Amino acid sequence: MPSPLAKRSVETLLSVLLVLLSVVGPAGPSAAAAGPAAASPGPDWERIAACESNGRWHINTGNGYHGGLQIDLATWRAYGGHRYAPRADLATRAEQIAVGKRIVRDRGLSAWPNCARTATSGSAGSSAASASGSGDSSATAARQSPSAAPDPQQASATRGRTSTAGAAARSYVVQPGDCLSVIADRTHAPGGTKALYEANKDALDQGPDHIYPGQRLRLRA
Repeated sequence: MPSPLAKRSVETLLSVLLVLLSVVGPAGPSAAAAGPAAASPGPDWERIAACESNGRWHINTGNGYHGGLQIDLATWRAYGGHRYAPRADLATRAEQIAVGKRIVRDRGLSAWPNCARTATSGSAGSSAASASGSGDSSATAARQSPSAAPDPQQASATRGRTSTAGAAARSYVVQPGDCLSVIADRTHAPGGTKALYEANKDALDQGPDHIYPGQRLRLRA
């Protein structure tokens, strides 16, 4: 039979344990209440489309890039777009975004280099293309073939050439995928896209969206 002293020791120990439990509390509920960390937001497809095509999801200007995200035919097929439509501009907005998500999972936002700054939710600033009102902004669309990563040095060497070097350049040779807003931004053309169009109105008799590779544009009136 336990002694009275031993019985009191056990009761004291139990009292201490109960006090500690009431202060600390069980770990399980606290951990559950914390919940998983919030996932980072994905690309804002409306912002990308506003930058690439002024938000026109069914645009096709004949320059090889189609739809709101300006996806070329090879990329569209490589990422499963042919299951929806022959070209991006013939697919729905949701179908174009589905293909865009596959591209991002594989290559990130490198497919839209000039519009990447507007691509994540809550990013600051407005798109240069949507502000210019020039229409087709195909310069930054999914251009690289899925088998080759983009080469920044090569892109810098082959795009944005002017007929003469430096700030004194007065003309520009259109490269594949260019549009007036991108050219105005890249060359810092005085007066922006509107002035660039006015300076070349005689050559762009079908409108500002109709430019073609190899065409020489004046940067100043």
